[in-house]
This record gives sequence, structure tokens and C-alpha cells, in this order.
Amino acid sequence: METFDPLEFLQRVLRAPVRVTKVNEELFPVGMQTRDEVIVTHRLILITRGHMEYTVEGRTSLPAAGSLLWVPAWCRRQWRNAGRQRCGLLWCELAVESATLPARLFQVTGRAGEAEPVLRRMLARWPVEGEREGRLRLEAEAKFLAAEFWPAVVREAQEVAGDPESGVGAAEGSGGRHPEVAAARAWLEAHFAQADALEVFYRTVVRLSPNHFRLLFRRETGETVQGMLARLRLRRARYLVRETSMPVKQVAAEAGFDDPLYFSCHYRKFWGVPPSADRCADSVA
Repeated sequence: METFDPLEFLQRVLRAPVRVTKVNEELFPVGMQTRDEVIVTHRLILITRGHMEYTVEGRTSLPAAGSLLWVPAWCRRQWRNAGRQRCGLLWCELAVESATLPARLFQVTGRAGEAEPVLRRMLARWPVEGEREGRLRLEAEAKFLAAEFWPAVVREAQEVAGDPESGVGAAEGSGGRHPEVAAARAWLEAHFAQADALEVFYRTVVRLSPNHFRLLFRRETGETVQGMLARLRLRRARYLVRETSMPVKQVAAEAGFDDPLYFSCHYRKFWGVPPSADRCADSVA
């Protein structure tokens, strides 16, 4: 059964280098909608006005003004302004390679008073070009926001769990998943970069009959083992393409691909652009 400890994630963020890749504030018109896409950075978003419909991996939430959201890197997300007025967002984007999250939206309510001054200080310093002190200050502010956000997530979860009217049982993320599937997913996430990962997986990890396991895995995750393995590899590859200067051939090897040509074709099919053209791109919250 999968578990997620917000404070353990916070500890990893505080210990890891955190690079602030964008800080912005914008008012979005009524009906505005983003495309369905996989984002490559963590997003910490404060809703300053209106409300939105935010969908992460097919799960939709309706946060409103005063809510603070954390959208995990490498999740598929889409959102729209679901109100009758413009929706105001103040946000920052963070690259934290060593810290990963379950693919769902995390939010706390009523945090505008604490987060807004910090985000506005970050916005006033942005963009930072070639100034080491400025980058370090932004990193410190981002870590302060994380240190406020994740304990609040824990407190709100405890309040909901203690409310008999809430109807909330086990923590979200456990999902009652079959232990074979949970173990398989954990193994794939840890070993996807091995070129022979699929062969080793079926030889050493799967204890059920292969056909039964494939059906069980697809029923509980919505994808095949090969599909999850490819997604994990291409997610890692995109991080290396976007955040490092590694040659494409080296990126392919680091992500578990033996053949650089096959990697480039697969990358383009999955992400919509070849790796050589995917070095930089602008983004919306």
C-alpha cells in the first residue's frame, strides 16, 4: 500500500538545491483554459482572486481565492477559470530534482495572508540574471514557503480525519492498492533507468503469473507496465533535456535507452517535440 509523508517530502526539499525557474502574477480572463500537458517543475500557486477548476491526472478540484496550491512536477494537468470574473494567480515554479510527489493536487485554504508577502518579495526580485545572492534569496524564500505549506497540509488532513461528518477514511494515496501492484510500482520508480529493467522486473519482482499480473496492474493503474516504464524514462529524460546541457546521446543512456535514435523518436512522439528543440519553453501556472 502506497503512503506519502508530507514532512518527509519537506525534509528532502529543505536539504536539496532548489532552483526558482519562474515567478509571475497574472489575471486570467473568464473561460480561459490551459492545454492538457505534463509540467516539468513544481508549481506553488496562490489564488488571489476568483476561483478555478484544476485537474491533475484526471482528478478535479475547485480551489478559490485564498487557497495555496502545490502542483507536483511531472504530473499531467489542465485548468480553467471556472468563475464569472477574472482569476488572479501569483505563483512560482521550482526545480527540485531529488524530491518527487504523488501525482495529485495538494492545497491548503486560507493561507493568502502568510504566503502572499513572500511571493511578492520573490516577484520583486524576479528575474535574477547572473546574481548569485539574488538566486540564493529566492531559494530561501521558496524553502520558507515549503516549510509553511507542508505542515499546514498535515494539520488540515488531521482536522478532516478527525471530523466524523467528513466521510474521509484512509489517507488519499493509499487507495487500497493491491500489494503486488504497489511493490511493482515502487520497483519501477527506483530502477527504470536500467536498460534491462523490464526483463529484470518480470524475472525477479513479479510473483503472480505474468498474464494475471498484467491485467491486475492495468486495472489498478490505468496503464501497462511497459507504458509506465516508458513514462518514467521519458519524464527523467525531459528533466535532463530541460535542466542540463547533457548531449542527447548521454540523456538517452541516463534514462535507460540503449539506442539514441529510438530514444529521439520516442521522445518526440511522447512530448511532441524532439529533444534538441525542447531545451527551453515558457509556461503558464
